[in-house]
Order: sequence, then structure tokens, then C-alpha cells
Amino acid sequence: MTAQLLLWGALAVAALAAGWDVATRRIPNWSVLLLAGLALAHSFTVGAWDDAGSAAIHAALALVAGLLLFRFGVIGGGDAKLYTAAALGVPLAGAIPMLGYLAAAALIIFLALFVFYRGFKIRNSEGKRVSWTLPYAVPIAAAFLAVKLPLLLE
Repeated sequence: MTAQLLLWGALAVAALAAGWDVATRRIPNWSVLLLAGLALAHSFTVGAWDDAGSAAIHAALALVAGLLLFRFGVIGGGDAKLYTAAALGVPLAGAIPMLGYLAAAALIIFLALFVFYRGFKIRNSEGKRVSWTLPYAVPIAAAFLAVKLPLLLE
């Protein structure tokens, strides 16, 4: 019961961070810290030290990869921190599936934004095309949900 509540809380915070990213293109640090705490607590309640240790390794690898992607301008710093926080709730064995779900969700969102902005030729008040960015918190939250869905359905 406690594990389910922690998981629902973590998913709610991830969804909130995704909504915030869509609205402002920023992810608040408090949401990342709250997600990290809930995700790590969930890992402890589900599998004690084994799952928590494995999730910590996943998070450490995610942090290094995220910082490299941030350094080269691929993603924002908030996105790197949010994925790292979510990784604290996913053991290392779930890292590849989570990345797969993230890539699929990012592709779907990218295609939708591409069609919307290019297809409808969205322009600003000066008649110039509007630049757009992908809010990566949305695919991160979707991937976190997808990888945790089996636990929710128990």
C-alpha cells in the first residue's frame, strides 16, 4: 500500500513537472527534488537495498549522460535533472525500456509539433515563423509511467 502511494505521488509530480515544462519551458527544482525523494522511497519500499542500489546506479548513469547532453545543448538542465530523479525509481534493468519509451514518446511529440507548427505555418505578430522546442519533461514523465505501469496494475 505504501509503495503504491509513493508511486502515485511520484507519477503525479512527474506529470506536474511535464505540465509546467509545456507551459513555461522550465522545470522547477522543487518538483525534481520531490520526485527524487518519492522515487527513491518507492525503490526502498519495493525492493529494499537491492532495488534502491540498482536505481541509484541508473540515476548516476543518467546524470552523467544528462549532463553531457546538456553540455552540448541537446536538452535543458531541468530535463537532465528530471530524468535523473525519475531514474531513482527505476532499477537498472528498467533503464533500456525507459529510454525506449522516452524515445518513442519524444518522436510522437516531435512529429505532432512539427505538423502543427509547419503545417499551420504558425507565425508571430511580425509575420516570422515561431521557433519551437520539444518539452522533454513530457516524454520523460510518459516513459516513467510506462515503465511503472505493471506495478500500478497489480
